[in-house]
Amino acid sequence: MDLFRSMKAFVLTVKTGSFASASISLNTSPQMVAKYILFLETQLGLKLLNRTTRSQNLTEFGKQYYERCVSILGEVKATSMLAQQFLDKPSGVLRISAPFTFGNFTLVPLISSFMKCYPQISVDIQLSDRYVDLVKDGFDIAFRIGDLSDSGLIARKLNPHQLIFAASPDYLAQYGVPLIPDDLKKHQCLIYQYVNQNKKDHVWPFMINGEIVNIPISGTFQSNQTSALAIAAIEGLGITMLPESMLQEPIKQKKLFPILQKFLPPAKPLNMLYTADRQQPPKLKVFIEFVLNAIS
Repeated sequence: MDLFRSMKAFVLTVKTGSFASASISLNTSPQMVAKYILFLETQLGLKLLNRTTRSQNLTEFGKQYYERCVSILGEVKATSMLAQQFLDKPSGVLRISAPFTFGNFTLVPLISSFMKCYPQISVDIQLSDRYVDLVKDGFDIAFRIGDLSDSGLIARKLNPHQLIFAASPDYLAQYGVPLIPDDLKKHQCLIYQYVNQNKKDHVWPFMINGEIVNIPISGTFQSNQTSALAIAAIEGLGITMLPESMLQEPIKQKKLFPILQKFLPPAKPLNMLYTADRQQPPKLKVFIEFVLNAIS
């Protein structure tokens, strides 16, 4: 008698609660399911189920054997799918969730290169600073900045998210270069306005003598869009604090000049999250590898 089919019959019997229900999934008779389990018990020399006319319950050994059977059958299924995964070309729609700034300035250029390598994959990227539920909201993968809660998702660390301070050469020529964080009290600071933020007082974090210190800042320009703050800084309206990845190009073009580099706050963790699924779709697998090679 086939060992794996007998193990499958045993697992289905436990899951469904009866020989009759298990027989439907196996396309056989309840009597045959009973024979499969008897075969296992004979081979093992131990009972798996305590059976009465009205119910059946796992024995102490049966509980342990059931867990091992579930694991073994899962491995067999995963192994049998390997060949098909190698044969299948990565294709389909890849749904991605990412924060606004990281998505616009780092991820979208990366996705452009990715799609040239995998033209059969379509990408639906949703940019939002809110945390999404991957399963409930139907996303394949998400990127998150900051510390993570224990969500049960697989987290892969990427290059940290570093904030820097910068201003235009014209602004600095007119108002001077701040040398220490306290100098910002004399400057126009471009303020990021968080959604639903009611605070009138604004602070920026700095690393001073090994400690994070929040320095009060003020300014006449604020926005809830980081791109607007970057443009305002380039136009000479004040000093901005934005992700390094966003300001690299204007700094390279000398439209902005980095300042207070000795006092930068610690970089925030950046993670790529996805569900723990043994049968990972090829489209997701190749994207994960692509991102890790590029920014980890």
